[in-house]
Amino acid sequence: MKKRLSIVLLILLSITLVFTSCGKKAAAPAAVAPAATVAPAPAPAAPAKVAVDADAVLLAAAKEYFPALATSNNMISAKDLKALLDDNPDALVLVDIRSGADFEAGHIEGAYHSAWADLGAVMEKIPTNRQVVIVCYSGQTASQAGGALRLAGFSNVKILTGGMNGWKSAGFEAAETGARPMSSRSNVSSPKGDEQQVLWDAAKAYFKSVGTDGNKMVTAQNLYDALETNPRAFKVIDIRGESDFAEGHIQGATHSAWAQFASVIPSLSKSEKILIACFSGQTSGQTVGVLRAMGYDAYSLQGGMNNGWKPANLPLVQ
Repeated sequence: MKKRLSIVLLILLSITLVFTSCGKKAAAPAAVAPAATVAPAPAPAAPAKVAVDADAVLLAAAKEYFPALATSNNMISAKDLKALLDDNPDALVLVDIRSGADFEAGHIEGAYHSAWADLGAVMEKIPTNRQVVIVCYSGQTASQAGGALRLAGFSNVKILTGGMNGWKSAGFEAAETGARPMSSRSNVSSPKGDEQQVLWDAAKAYFKSVGTDGNKMVTAQNLYDALETNPRAFKVIDIRGESDFAEGHIQGATHSAWAQFASVIPSLSKSEKILIACFSGQTSGQTVGVLRAMGYDAYSLQGGMNNGWKPANLPLVQ
């Protein structure tokens, strides 16, 4: 009896232990903290755009322009132009800047027309991969236009020496009539980079100023009268040869070789009237075109010393 009771108690104890252990919940595994999120490094700030110094860009361009004149004056004679046109007219673009009426009455075959003051609006139409020739009446206004265009990067631009007067004097015809606007051409050019944009903007501003300020050519008599009244009315710079200057020049004028004119520019003031004198008004025209594009109040002696001052029998000093 005691033995049976012991067995029963042992069985009950075993059952109790089993149920007790089954009733306990298993300990939850320790929570793992999520990995910290690393924020991406901020993108580096874009470098600040350095403002282009327009005056420095223009002066640098002028310093390239004038020394090159030692080997080429950027002009083409009527005879040479006629030969090029006869050989391959498609290799050239002629831009005639005389009045619309005179262009329509007769011009060089194949030429386009643009008013001088409107050239800035058609600069995109001017190619850089073909010879471009600017044509006017005497070569003087075309020289101003050519100077501004070459400063802007159109190194393929030349000026017809003597203009249409020179063309006709050489015995060549201007038989084609009617309108042929430069604006009808497709756009083929544009500024490359910030610095050339500065040069284009300067050239466009110059051409626009032609419409308000005119050609800024001063007759010999008007220049003489102005200097007699006030010797400082104009700062006169003679760009003929040194020997020509020494033989006789306008009283008060200073001399600079044309190809070395860039060295004079830093000494000029934009508040003074600068007058450039040459032989015929054409090389001074180029110089004035560059100076006006740079923002200077520049003028050209109309007809130069040979066709303006000397024929007027005005005095010279040595």
